Amino acid sequence: MSSPPPVPPQVQHVHHHYVPAKSSGTAAILELVPGIFIQTFGIGHLYAGNVGTGLLFMFGYWALAVVNLMLCFVFIGFITWPICWIATAILSTIIASNSVKSARV
Repeated sequence: MSSPPPVPPQVQHVHHHYVPAKSSGTAAILELVPGIFIQTFGIGHLYAGNVGTGLLFMFGYWALAVVNLMLCFVFIGFITWPICWIATAILSTIIASNSVKSARV
């Protein structure tokens, strides 16, 4: 009777995956710069990992911009659009920055 072939030892694969910490400053810049130049807020939230919030800010601001564009025909939009833009720029930047800080803790 022949003996069974030797069984090779089990090799355990250890995966070392380094995920660098996200910066709250980078989230704020990614939120503010596209908002200034191409009216796209929410990218900082996407960077922070909050996809739902980022898409909500992105499409919500665009919907608000369409309403303000229509209001420009009765001249009130020239007042409401800059106010909405400034409020969105400030709030979304602060929220994106804080969401990165809270994810680190």
